[in-house]
This record gives sequence, structure tokens and C-alpha cells, in this order.
Amino acid sequence: MNCWKCDRPAHGICCFCGRAVCKEHAQTLVRIAHIYHTRDGKHMALVVPDALYCGECQPRQDPIELESLE
Repeated sequence: MNCWKCDRPAHGICCFCGRAVCKEHAQTLVRIAHIYHTRDGKHMALVVPDALYCGECQPRQDPIELESLE
């Protein structure tokens, strides 16, 4: 598989959109892997601070409603 930006061999895949990227074009971005409630009602998150990111896709900060899944 080749890099989305330069068409050279890729070294990884963006965890947000799945685009392939080489080491030169790879970036990192914080990714929330899981959110949960503790027994005392606190919201906690398992976070990957340096997840592979292509720099092209636009992960949204806020969730969106999926009306068609009701």
C-alpha cells in the first residue's frame, strides 16, 4: 500500500479514516479509545496520546446523532 500524499510505500494507517501514510507524512493526534463511568459516577477515558493520523481527515470533537439507526 502506498502513502495517500506522496504515493511512496506506506508505514502505517490513520486510526481515524484508514488512509495509508509514510513516515514523512505521518502525524499524531489524541484518540479516545474508550469512555466509561466509575462506580462513583465519574466519567473516565482511556486515551492514546499519539495515535497515527494522516493529516487529511477531520475527526470531529463532538459526537453526531445517527438518526437512521433507530
